[in-house]
Amino acid sequence: MSAHFSLATTQVERIVGLCNFLDHPAMQSALDQIPVTMPRDVGAFGFETRLWVGLGMVGLWSALDAFAERVPLHGSRCAVCGNKCLWSRLASTGKIDAASQLPLNELEDVRNLFAHNFAGQADAMYFSRTRHVVSSGVPSTFSSGATFDGAHLSFNSSHLRYYAERSRQVLNALL
Repeated sequence: MSAHFSLATTQVERIVGLCNFLDHPAMQSALDQIPVTMPRDVGAFGFETRLWVGLGMVGLWSALDAFAERVPLHGSRCAVCGNKCLWSRLASTGKIDAASQLPLNELEDVRNLFAHNFAGQADAMYFSRTRHVVSSGVPSTFSSGATFDGAHLSFNSSHLRYYAERSRQVLNALL
């Protein structure tokens, strides 16, 4: 189990590296050099933050999922989605607190949004299945502070860092 824990936490830490890169003072210094007519954001360098943060969320989910598969954690079918989702498998251990349910369910929905859709565009196909926290056309705010306008998720490195910390907490609780 400790080898699987180590691999999962290493993956989480590598994803945190994206946040560290985006939040690094040298990045802010480079952004300060952008001409006033352009937005002072890494997007000015051709880096689409929302896409990469979304893919980072997929990576966090996959670290937790791979750990759950290798331990193994089976759980029962989720009352919301009807699948053996991440929350249903991790909660089956009795080691995960209820406060982790919402962030894990958000991670589940975002993972599906970015892994199975085009750059996180929530469309009719995405909503053809029941989701844990998002609904078509219904704006909501995630536990990280990220906002979903009913079709698009707006988030940044601080939101990814929040989910990485929740992922760390879950892994530590399972150890």
